[in-house]
Amino acid sequence: MKCIWFVLLVEVMSVVDSHRPLTNRGSFDLYLASNNAKTMAEIPYRMCMPKAPDYVHATARPSNPSLPHKFNVAILEIKKLSFIVEIERVDQATGWDRILATVDWSSYIGNGTVYRNLILWFPDGADRRRMNRNTASESCIDNGGRLVDIVDKAMYDVVYNYCRQTIVFGSDEYVRIWLGSSYNPATDTVTQSNGKPGYHGDWWPGAPFTISGYEGYTGLELEIRPPSYTGTNHGIFNFYPTSDISVVQLCSTNLM
Repeated sequence: MKCIWFVLLVEVMSVVDSHRPLTNRGSFDLYLASNNAKTMAEIPYRMCMPKAPDYVHATARPSNPSLPHKFNVAILEIKKLSFIVEIERVDQATGWDRILATVDWSSYIGNGTVYRNLILWFPDGADRRRMNRNTASESCIDNGGRLVDIVDKAMYDVVYNYCRQTIVFGSDEYVRIWLGSSYNPATDTVTQSNGKPGYHGDWWPGAPFTISGYEGYTGLELEIRPPSYTGTNHGIFNFYPTSDISVVQLCSTNLM
């Protein structure tokens, strides 16, 4: 497959160079049959990529929805023009006769990490800017994403470890990021930006602040320490969402 869309390719390359995630998605139909529960297949993107994606997620299903087949898909190899998968039938532990199947996929190119099909990335891991939560949100939107909502302990660990390994701390003892979720001091509840309950844990020592005088502390920040730090002064805390603080802003976007 030859990439002849020069103008489009130049635009794509500029997105990659600017640290803004490049996502693509597609579907591919192919005939599958196997004598056992697993088989392998190579899935072409059928589009031009500036390089091999950093991450690919795929699912498989019968093209005819009346068929009972259920599949799991494991990515074995990611290449520039295609990716190789292992497709396992999970509704029964045996093979199947030839059927037409559809593989739905999404890919990601960029400097970030993926958690449960959510891309997390820093537009610039060394850029310190004074922002309140609204301006931080606008910054992520301008870069094609949104502020990060932490949903549980597992996601917190991924976010925190990615931040401390990626941020350029320099001489700074800590770095903060704004989160998308909000905190209600009156009810002691965390709410994600989509209205669902958020993660209520891994608080900075003494937080959340709920006593009289802290009613306006409804924004949430995450304080990150360098990998060499062994103390306990890190984690989530609530603060005025309208306060301008120095942050290195983390953004997120959906992969699928």
